[in-house]
Order: sequence, then structure tokens, then C-alpha cells
Amino acid sequence: MRGFTLVEMLVVLGIMIIITSITILGQSTFDKSLRLTDTAYTVALSVRESQSLGLSGRRVTVDGIPTQNAGYGVYFTEGNSYVQFADIYPGKPGDDLGGDCPGHTVDEGPESRPGNCLYDAGEDSIMKTYRFDRGFNVARFCGESTTGTQYCSDSGSNSISALHIVFLRPNTESSIMGWRSGAPIELVNAEIYIEPAGGGASRGVCVSKVGQVAVATSTCSL
Repeated sequence: MRGFTLVEMLVVLGIMIIITSITILGQSTFDKSLRLTDTAYTVALSVRESQSLGLSGRRVTVDGIPTQNAGYGVYFTEGNSYVQFADIYPGKPGDDLGGDCPGHTVDEGPESRPGNCLYDAGEDSIMKTYRFDRGFNVARFCGESTTGTQYCSDSGSNSISALHIVFLRPNTESSIMGWRSGAPIELVNAEIYIEPAGGGASRGVCVSKVGQVAVATSTCSL
């Protein structure tokens, strides 16, 4: 009975190294995909939370001053963070230069609402700033206008620099606004794509005008 030769042992060792490397690489890829999906669902849940807060008409108190019927929303730009906010500026419909947001149908009385369906830095109340801590980014975002034109953050001719999604009582629909050339443009849907910092596969967070929120493994199809 003879033992293994040195060549046979080296062959077996080489096979074991290859199998181990493939297993580790596959596990790493799976873990990265899992983290990406989890991050996309976190974004979707924050949109859902804003929807719930907006429909409930939760009161906002800033500097001891309460505000009723504020809309709640999320604000996206490209990068590793986004903002959840209460839309309390301007204080009453008609005060903003850009026009009231879609859904403002009552200007006076207990059902009147503040805001303009946009995130105004330094004016609106920030509920939470979300920062991605796993090496992911908001890589791009898109939306379709009421005339059927597609706008995206990475489109040269039809680019938008920011995306505002707001929910306000008693509407079940979302108000989706893109920021383009210093002015808002009304959109009928929103697509937010999350990617690893170095590029690669993405996950889409899809928001429709009727308030549907979903996560897509590739592109949105709302």
C-alpha cells in the first residue's frame, strides 16, 4: 500500500483552494446583493413612513409653534444620503412664489395646509437624515412629467437635480416634483436607483402617483 505522491497532494490541494475561493466569492457576492436589497427596502420604508405621517396629518412643532396638516416627504439628490421632512414652509397656501403644490384645494379654515410640496432647506422641519453606511449611493433618479417626458438626474437634455416626494392629508396620492433649471416640475412617478459606490447592480425604489411604493431588482415598471 503506497501513500500519495507529492504531485497528487499538490493537485488535491489546488482543487481545494479553487473550490474554497469560488465558495467565498459566491458568498461575498450574495452578501453584497442582500445588503443592496436591504438598503433599497429601507428607502422604500422611509417613503411609506412619510406617507403614513402625511395621511395622519400629524402636528409639527418647531420652536414651540405647532403646525397642523403638514405634508411629509422625502428629498433625494445624488449621493449617500437623503432627507425625510415635514413640509411646513411657507406657512400658508399662496405664500410661495412657485405656486401651491398639487392637492392644495383649501386656502383657509381648519383644513388649510402649509407647504409647497418641496423641501426648502433651512425652512422645512427635518425629521431624519438617512445616510448609507454600507458603501451605497443614490446613483440616479427619474420621473415622468404630466406630458409624458422622461426626466432623469443623469440626462443631459432632460436632467433634474433633485426629487421631492410629499404626502399630505386627505389625499392618498403622492405629490412628486422634480427640480429643473431652478424651478419645480410636476411628475407622475418617481424612480430612485441605489447602487454600490463603485458601480454594479442596482435596485430601484418605485413610487407611483397613486401612492404605490415598490422595490425593483432592475428598472421600475409602474
